[in-house]
Amino acid sequence: MARVLVVGSDIQGEHALLQRLRSAAALPADTVRSCRDLDDCDLLVIKDTPALRNAALRMVRERPRIQFWIEDQHGHLRHGQGDEHAVLDDHAIENALRQMPPAPEPIEEPIAARSAKAITRVLRESLQSRHGHAVLALDGLPLLLVDFEQDQMVVPDASDNVAMAQALSDSFERLALHGIAAKRYQQLAGELPRQPLRPLLWQWGQHPAHWHDLDARLRQHARVRLLRWPDFRVLGHQHDSFRLCSLLLKRACSVDECATLLEIPREAVCAFVHPAYLCGYAALEAPAAGMRLAGGAGDGGGLLARMWRSVRQRGGG
Repeated sequence: MARVLVVGSDIQGEHALLQRLRSAAALPADTVRSCRDLDDCDLLVIKDTPALRNAALRMVRERPRIQFWIEDQHGHLRHGQGDEHAVLDDHAIENALRQMPPAPEPIEEPIAARSAKAITRVLRESLQSRHGHAVLALDGLPLLLVDFEQDQMVVPDASDNVAMAQALSDSFERLALHGIAAKRYQQLAGELPRQPLRPLLWQWGQHPAHWHDLDARLRQHARVRLLRWPDFRVLGHQHDSFRLCSLLLKRACSVDECATLLEIPREAVCAFVHPAYLCGYAALEAPAAGMRLAGGAGDGGGLLARMWRSVRQRGGG
C-alpha cells in the first residue's frame, strides 16, 4: 500500500493525482490512498513552488524513508531529490509504488512483555538463550522484528538505526513484546533486509531515560560482570569502553570501583553499563560483603590504574 501526502493542491487536484498514480501502477484504489500525517506517509508530492520545495526538503531529510516527488506546472512528476530533470513516466511510477512497503498489519499474537523493565528482562533472556522470534509493537503495530536465533532484526519501515533507537526509547514504556513463530517472522519480514541486532540494541541502550531501576541497583553498589566481549561494531573507537571490557571480564566491579580503578567519570561507566546490560553482555551481582572502593592500599587497584596511565602515555592519549 502506498500512502500519499499531497501538499499545495486542492481536493480536486489531489483526487486527480491519486487516480493518475493508481492508473499508472495498475493498482486497486485501496492500495494508493491519501495520507494526512507526514510520519505515516510513504510518498510526499508537492506543487513546485520555492517555498514548498524548501520546506519539503527539510522534512524529508529528517525522514529518509519517505520518497519525495514534485509536480511541475505542466503536471509532470519528477524526483524531488537527485535528478530533478527526469520526468517520471508510468513505468517509473509503477516501480516506485510497487516497491513501497505494505501497511503493517496488527500483531495478534499474545503479549509476552509490556513496558521497559519487563521487555528488558525478556530481551536479555532471549539473547542469552538464542531462542525464538519476537515483534516489538507500538499500539498493536510492529516497529521491530527480532530473530534471536540468528541475532538479527528487520525494520518494517526501513528506518535507520539512529531513528529506530530514538523511536524505541521514546515509546519504551508503551511498547509490547510479542513472541511469534519462525514462520510468522518470515511472513512479516518478507524480502526486507536482515540486519545485525546488537548494534541497534546498543544505540537504544545509550538513551538514558528508562534506566531508573538499573541505576538504583548500581547506586547500591551492585557489581557488574561482563559475560563476553561485545560486538566490536558497537564499541568502535571508544577507548574507555575497551578498558571497561578488559576489567569487567576479569572481575565484577561496582560502578564506583570502575571509576576509581580506571580514573574515568562515573557517568561514563553508567553510559557503558546501560547498553551492555540491555544487549545481554553484562549481568549484575550482589555487592560484596564489606566492600570498599578499589584503589585503596593493598588491593592492586593503584597498580591497574598506573598500568592504564602507562598505556595512554605510550599511545599519546
